[in-house]
Amino acid sequence: MEGISLVETKTLQDLILEIKSLKDSVAKSNTETDRYLNSQEAAKVIGVSEAWMCKIKQDIGYTSIGKIVRFKRSDLIAYMEANYFKTKSPRRTYK
Repeated sequence: MEGISLVETKTLQDLILEIKSLKDSVAKSNTETDRYLNSQEAAKVIGVSEAWMCKIKQDIGYTSIGKIVRFKRSDLIAYMEANYFKTKSPRRTYK
């Protein structure tokens, strides 16, 4: 778009506030990516039970301080991505 566009001051201020809010949201989501989660939170992220989390924790990676086990959210996502596959064969239907 060429030329000069006039924008009301209030509209411009609202846009600036919205951009700042989006910037804060992105910064917050980036820090939450490597947030440590307990086994219950981690199980919810990948959709398994806490018991199953305990069984597969060596495959994912974890930190342990005493009896407290924590998982990085980024490690959980990486685990899910590493175990993602597509198949070319059609789905079986059961009659």
